[in-house]
Amino acid sequence: MSNQEPQERTDPVEELDELMTDESAEPGMSYTIEYDDTDRADAGTDDTAAADPEAIAAADADDAGTGDEEAEAVANTAAAALDETLHAGAGTTSADKPDDADGTDDVDDVDDSVFRAYPMFSMRGVTVADAKTGEHIWNDLSMRCEAGTSYGVLVDAHNTRQHDTLVALMAGFAHPAEGSVMTKATPLHDLTPLELRGHRIGVLLQQFALRGDLSAAANLEYAMDASNRNYLKPIAVLAQELLTRVGFAPRGDDNATQAERSRALVRTLGAVDRARVMVARAIATDPDIVLADEPTATLDETDTATILDLLRAQVHGESKQRTVIVVTTDPHVAGAMDETIDLTH
Repeated sequence: MSNQEPQERTDPVEELDELMTDESAEPGMSYTIEYDDTDRADAGTDDTAAADPEAIAAADADDAGTGDEEAEAVANTAAAALDETLHAGAGTTSADKPDDADGTDDVDDVDDSVFRAYPMFSMRGVTVADAKTGEHIWNDLSMRCEAGTSYGVLVDAHNTRQHDTLVALMAGFAHPAEGSVMTKATPLHDLTPLELRGHRIGVLLQQFALRGDLSAAANLEYAMDASNRNYLKPIAVLAQELLTRVGFAPRGDDNATQAERSRALVRTLGAVDRARVMVARAIATDPDIVLADEPTATLDETDTATILDLLRAQVHGESKQRTVIVVTTDPHVAGAMDETIDLTH
């Protein structure tokens, strides 16, 4: 056999970590890397033996009875092939590789490392306990919600404490004892209330969603003014456009009729019109996430379908893809969204 020293092998996961910290990487991109340490540890010895080019070369040499030159050539070929595959795999995910591509167990390390952008909204291992009794209200709760999709989150109708706590956590009114609630890569507790509910999340609550002493238009103007955002148009104009968009001030009416209708006090409106104004107010600050708590609780079947269609349509904003989340105890309401997250079990 040749006296050539075997080349030092690079762990593929370490190589990926180096690539992710490379200063030449494209700015503005953030990813998470997840891999299963347990599976790797259980299979560690076999993986090393299977992927080691020197071991492959030695086995081939013994079985075939070839000379030193042939064994060295086999080892060099295996090492070169493995190195080339790892370099190619470092820039792709497993979905980019052809199904019939040959590889070693070390390459599977790369494939098992999942590259993905952070979701628009997520809860990871969230645990909340009662402050007095220590009883868990939610234990190790996790979910992820992507932009451009509406979600119906189904909760137990008989457990109002779980329901109320979940809405408070998702809106950033409360924070978990363990785990994290995040929008993209940012925990909600790292955001100020103004930044969170004035920019990131539009909330429709069962109570206090609107001011009854203000008109429909004034409710929207109030929310936009309080957000401290800069708008390209006067907020009075934007408020009227939003009310038209949600069907409160029909497009067929002339401007005077629309303006008069928009000046009606909220407390004088019917249930479906109040719901339309609630949706308009929730999107008035152009948030990334729209969170609605039982938005159809006071509506009949026809009006419920109207408002659910309206909420589902908000995933497609004028300048962005939003996440719409409806928390409800009604399976039919949850099922009307694009996806259902069932938390009743």
